[in-house]
Amino acid sequence: MNRLFASVVASLAALALAGCHPKSTDSTVVEDAVTLGPSFSAKRGLLVPEETRRSLGVKVVEVMEQKLARTIAVELRVYELTKDASLASGNVMPEQAKQLKVGEPMVIRTHDGQSNTGKITAVNGRLQQATGVIEVLVDIPTGLAELPVGTFLQASGTLESGESVVTIPRAALLECSDGNSVYTVSGEHLVRTPVKVGLVNAELVEIKDGLYAGDQVVLQPVMSLWLTELAAVKGGQSCCAAPPKGK
Repeated sequence: MNRLFASVVASLAALALAGCHPKSTDSTVVEDAVTLGPSFSAKRGLLVPEETRRSLGVKVVEVMEQKLARTIAVELRVYELTKDASLASGNVMPEQAKQLKVGEPMVIRTHDGQSNTGKITAVNGRLQQATGVIEVLVDIPTGLAELPVGTFLQASGTLESGESVVTIPRAALLECSDGNSVYTVSGEHLVRTPVKVGLVNAELVEIKDGLYAGDQVVLQPVMSLWLTELAAVKGGQSCCAAPPKGK
């Protein structure tokens, strides 16, 4: 009886050991397996399978070259009243001041929602050395409700680049603590590419360095792709594999 029991145990052990070593044909299937889920390569970027792209709603657009309008916002304070206008002043940074010109219009809004159009009368740099900012003076024609001295207003002006520049939709820009970047399309991979940003408005972003007109970038969802990349880097490739089609 003991000999019979020992023989059965030995046979079961041999079968178990045999099952842990796949045959050579099975090895070929594993090598050719298709990885499911996103994976990341430092050289090639983020590989996102088509099914995952559809589930994320990935959309791609082409980088364009065009003129770019930008809105600059300035907080104004009324400092004097005249018969025909309210005189107001505000401060902007030197880089913004370079793009403002005397005589240009500015849309003026009060805190209760009224609006009017004012005109820049001076861009004064006398305070720059002491404060680091440039003073902007604006005349606001009568038409708004009475604006007592000391009233704060919101002003905005539209600036347009003089020549065509490389642009992307603002939604395509990924703004992180380590800088600005976009996801460019490189074959089947999506590569997070650092970019240098210029003018920005509500819809478009000027790209000064990092992209060329005609490149393709992901429009959406860039934040989801960033989180997917982080997960792929942290967790490595997906542990789920399936045989390729036709096998």
